[in-house]
Amino acid sequence: MFSFNRMRTWVVFFLIVYGNCYAQHVEEFDNAIQSSVESIMNAESLKHASISFFVMDVDSNQVIANMNGNRSLVPASTMKLVTTAAAIQILGSYYTFETHLEYDGKIDSASRILHGNLYVKGGGDPTLGSKYFKESSSFLSEWLQATRELGIDSITGSIIADATWMSDDMVPSTWVWGDIANYYGAGPCGLTVYDNTYHLSFDSGQNNGDSTVVECIRPYVPNLVVDNRVISANIRSDQAYIFGAPYNDFKIVEGKIPKKKIGFEVKGSIPDPAYQVAWDFNWNLIDSGFSIHGSPTTIRLLRQKGVSLDKKRVRFHSMRSPSLSKIVYWTNLLSVNLFAEHLLRAVGKSRYNQGSNFNGAAAISKYWAAQGVETLGMNIHDGSGLSRHNTISAKHLVDVLGIMHHSKYSKSFKSSLPVAGKTGTLKTMCVGTSAHGKVRAKSGTMSRVKSYAGYVTTKKDRNLAFAIIVNNHSCSHKILKQKIEKVMVALSQYEH
Repeated sequence: MFSFNRMRTWVVFFLIVYGNCYAQHVEEFDNAIQSSVESIMNAESLKHASISFFVMDVDSNQVIANMNGNRSLVPASTMKLVTTAAAIQILGSYYTFETHLEYDGKIDSASRILHGNLYVKGGGDPTLGSKYFKESSSFLSEWLQATRELGIDSITGSIIADATWMSDDMVPSTWVWGDIANYYGAGPCGLTVYDNTYHLSFDSGQNNGDSTVVECIRPYVPNLVVDNRVISANIRSDQAYIFGAPYNDFKIVEGKIPKKKIGFEVKGSIPDPAYQVAWDFNWNLIDSGFSIHGSPTTIRLLRQKGVSLDKKRVRFHSMRSPSLSKIVYWTNLLSVNLFAEHLLRAVGKSRYNQGSNFNGAAAISKYWAAQGVETLGMNIHDGSGLSRHNTISAKHLVDVLGIMHHSKYSKSFKSSLPVAGKTGTLKTMCVGTSAHGKVRAKSGTMSRVKSYAGYVTTKKDRNLAFAIIVNNHSCSHKILKQKIEKVMVALSQYEH
């Protein structure tokens, strides 16, 4: 009898203590925000989906809502928050990339001849000729003028592009074949140019199933061969995809584009950006009256031929990129994958003296661990989120956002995030609701992946950081977006 009473006492004690703990847990998150997320997961189209959701007051560190907050999922482009935040913290908002012009050999001033080669030495600048930076569009004219000031009009060697600031593996190993030849799969290079993007201009047929014609390629990509298999269709959007490997000039284009179109553009990734730079600079000089004996080339191509270039170089011109804060702005506002990959490799370069994807991922992971973020489950395989091997939890993202809220770079970082109903990838979200203008967040979208992470100012002026990641939903992105909008509205209306 004594044993039974003692056991009963312990059972009652267990139920009281743990029952109270459970009640406190439920009560803690018994709010409209938690209910809005629970409502999403009750939908039939999400019964096979996984979710990670976490909300925290970044001033008090109070957890406001949590559903599987520690569950690591594929984040898509919200991975850019981890990358851009680390870059601005490690490198500083005023950091700039540098590109240099150099030569080897000797200059004969009397005959105006450079007896040697002229080099373009890349420094990882993603903005040369970029559509996002008008100030970087005239780089060829600047280089032409700098070369004229050497007092030469003839070069006995070649224009050589040196992209060794980064490793040659432009594309992360975990990117998929269907992405890497398209503009959004453009890999970073020590000498990136024109956003590493070329434009195919198509004329489509009058009828469904008609063949198409590639009328123009802009900019001209030397040696590019396009096998066009695209057909005309009764559609409104671009459903054509380019296939081909980096450094390979042969590309296959398949899929569909709208019928009855003239000049319809499909964008691909430049196969060898460094060679593109050497080619364009070479012909810019020739068109301006220079004589160049050798053909344009790159350090990578010369190494393949066994040519060693250990000659001493003389640097005669340098140009700087826009500030890192401006690059971060466009990276997050319009979700520019290429810029994110450059930032990741710049961090790797700063820590390990080699701008590789591996070094960048390792450096960023170690940085956040040093800042107190529990990085178990945070698997970084690129900077942009294009890799499906990336995994991260909502709490990871909120922890990073919390650190950035208190950072000296907080204003610069937050200004890069799209504003609901106003700018960037959130321009069409929450229009006319209480969340309009109150949510600053990065979005992420891939097949079967939808995510958002950022900041919300509530009606009581509380500063919340939130993240939501959904994988393997059965509904369309449009429907899921509408569901998540309701969560954002609930966040903005939080009153406690």
